Amino acid sequence: MTYTFHNDKPDEFLRIVREVGQWLVDGGQMMWAPDTLTAANLIDDYTRGNCYVMYADDEPAATFILQWEDPLYYPDVPANTVGLIHKVAIRRRFAGQNLFQIMLDFCKTECLLRGIHEIQLETDATRPALMRFYERNGFEPTHQRTIDEFGQRFVCQYYVLRF
Repeated sequence: MTYTFHNDKPDEFLRIVREVGQWLVDGGQMMWAPDTLTAANLIDDYTRGNCYVMYADDEPAATFILQWEDPLYYPDVPANTVGLIHKVAIRRRFAGQNLFQIMLDFCKTECLLRGIHEIQLETDATRPALMRFYERNGFEPTHQRTIDEFGQRFVCQYYVLRF
């Protein structure tokens, strides 16, 4: 299978994030309220051009944001010193195909092109299976912090991956 990444398809990005967000709600695991997954909420000066759609052959398979500054979730991290990953969403028909590792390799390459050797992400601290998933993929837990965004409150577990 051939994988490509496009950061110029915001409508496709939003469609996939909403699809996965709704799947989570339907399964009783809400992470994001689907009605908050809008261009107005997700695409701003920090994320514009950084919202990726990953294609498996020619089919959209997953999304993520790889940004270089985030004053809400990472106010103490200077701009352009780490890669920050958000909104990882893998469509169900592509689950279990190790797409996260392929996305992570892409993100590492993008970071290295900028001279950056660290990726950070955060996830819902009430989701132990997801936390274990990130840890199995090399991320180390650092701290927890409560964030208010889009009318929701999240207790976030933060992670770092150095390479």
